[in-house]
Amino acid sequence: MKTCKKWVVLLFVVLVAACNPAADSPETARKYLLASPSWKITEVYVNDALSYKDGKVVENFGGPVFNRYMQSVQFREDGAFVGQYEEKEEPNVLHWEIDQKDDIILVTAADSTQDNRSGWSIAPRDVRKDYFEMTTETAAFSYPNVLRIRLVFVNKDL
Repeated sequence: MKTCKKWVVLLFVVLVAACNPAADSPETARKYLLASPSWKITEVYVNDALSYKDGKVVENFGGPVFNRYMQSVQFREDGAFVGQYEEKEEPNVLHWEIDQKDDIILVTAADSTQDNRSGWSIAPRDVRKDYFEMTTETAAFSYPNVLRIRLVFVNKDL
């Protein structure tokens, strides 16, 4: 009987995933990201350890802390990536575009003109109609250690 329940659960998971497939290209990811007027942050991972979930900091003994993040973001057709920090009235405007070389969406400083820009990357496999993930690697929070940071956002309208 336990085996039957496991198969039912597995079938349910497969059906849910099939109904909300990941983007299969940067262009499809772009379409999904633009379809929502606003995205809300739900989780932050630092070096794969959960450090923020649903509005609350999750303490990690001895782990690095990343506690500055945008509460909500918007992708605009003109390439503007508009983010709102909780403690600031004015939104922060960055730039997003499809990086044809790496087949990802790249979010960088709005005034960035360098050829090899660094910033946040969004892989098509990490974009669905109801959520997306963006990642970066940085030493800014724990120099000289490089941190892998992953932010998870959900569609505010769903």
